[in-house]
Amino acid sequence: MARLLTLPRVPSRMHPESFFHVALKVPDLDAAEAFYREHFGAAVIERGDAADGEGATAVTHVAMQVADKRLYCFDRAPYEAAGHVEDVPVGFLHFGFVVEDVAAASEELAADGVAFVMEPTDFSDLRIAFVRDPAGNIVELIEHR
Repeated sequence: MARLLTLPRVPSRMHPESFFHVALKVPDLDAAEAFYREHFGAAVIERGDAADGEGATAVTHVAMQVADKRLYCFDRAPYEAAGHVEDVPVGFLHFGFVVEDVAAASEELAADGVAFVMEPTDFSDLRIAFVRDPAGNIVELIEHR
C-alpha cells in the first residue's frame, strides 16, 4: 500500500493561485457536453465559435463547471489554431494554473529554460501562455484581467 508523503515545498519564484481547468479535444462537442451534463452535473458557462476569433481564439469550444473546476472541450487547441503545433490528437490537451501575472511568470520560466508552446497572448478577457513540462505535457498559465 502506498504511503502519503509530506515533502517540503521546493523554493520557486512562481506560485500558482489555483488549479483552474482541464482541457480536452473532442470530435463532437455536443456529445461531450451532453455526457458531462448528464453524468457529472456539468453546467455550461460559455460557448465559443471559431468563426468569431482569429489565431489562438479561432476555436469552437464549450466551457463547463464541474464541481469546483472547469472543463473545456475544444474542437482544436488554441495553440493548434494559432499554428504553434501540428494537429493534436483527440484526448487530453492541457491543464491550467491561474497566476497573478502571465508575463512575469513567463519571464521566470523562460529564464529557467522552460520550453514554450505559445508565448503570452490575449484570449478574450484572459492573458494566457503555454509551456511544456519535462514529460512533454502542456501546462497553461492564465491571468484573469
